Amino acid sequence: MLTFPLKKEWYEKIKSGEKTIEYREIKPYWTRRISLTVLKYGEHHWDFDKKPHIFDNFPAPCIFRLGYTKERLEAWITKIEVVDGRDTDLHIDKPVYAIHITNVTEVKQ
Repeated sequence: MLTFPLKKEWYEKIKSGEKTIEYREIKPYWTRRISLTVLKYGEHHWDFDKKPHIFDNFPAPCIFRLGYTKERLEAWITKIEVVDGRDTDLHIDKPVYAIHITNVTEVKQ
């Protein structure tokens, strides 16, 4: 299951439903984690050489944590794609993973 530690600003936006896409820079760590998620929950193998990289039509659970505290949100991933990082909240000049989420619920401790 993918787990995303977030700063308070982004955590609150996901919690309120204002933010429905989480962006991560394409690095070996996230590529490996996303590949494992796709293989576990997806119906098809994700071809990383295919452009554009898109994997949809699968529900996969994920967790958003407020930093490294116990506060967390649970959600479902509906689609993962690769998009231009300049058009995201990361504002970087390279491709990034766009992880679309839905059904966000707060987990009470």
